[in-house]
Amino acid sequence: MAFGDTLKRIRMERGLSQDKLAALLGTTKQVISRYETNQRVPQLTVVETFARKLNVPLTVLTGEASAMPDPIEEAGGRMVPILGEVACGEPIFSPSDGTEYVCADKDIPCDFALIAEGDSMTGDRIHSGDVVFIRAQNQVADGDIAAVAVDDELTLKRIRRICRANGSVAFTQLLPSNPAYAPIDIGGEDETRNVRILGKAVAVRFSL
Repeated sequence: MAFGDTLKRIRMERGLSQDKLAALLGTTKQVISRYETNQRVPQLTVVETFARKLNVPLTVLTGEASAMPDPIEEAGGRMVPILGEVACGEPIFSPSDGTEYVCADKDIPCDFALIAEGDSMTGDRIHSGDVVFIRAQNQVADGDIAAVAVDDELTLKRIRRICRANGSVAFTQLLPSNPAYAPIDIGGEDETRNVRILGKAVAVRFSL
């Protein structure tokens, strides 16, 4: 099966629009459309990145494996991929092995999940080991908890935009909910890091 056909199959199986898949993969809807119609074939490094973000074996996207891992059926829910660990502290990213899924209740509007690591969000009752369900989107409102990529690392924080007197955004703060941690400032004229919002936290499953 061609790369584009496999990508479309994965998207359809997970109930994602091309817009949501593009947000998850860090690209655009137009690029996804060209992939799915086999008008464009990505380089291997891009395929490797997609495999990690989609939580699938690389061999599935390259066509070396003929089938996706069978999802686990669970009454009243649907399977979403666990992309790895997200820092509740200093930004980290620890990707999972590409085969893990978690069952989300059908009423949770999420596209993927992350495992919390650290204690900076304990004020929001998010602790290490908790499963955080994320809806893929590249913009969130002030006060939302978001998964944010800072260069190649990932953190989970509340968003607060600091505005100038004229209403324009001067910079954005990533706010912990544990007072032991300081906010992380991003954006502004001197920002050199690659910062991108991956999605909004919409639900948490607590670990015991």
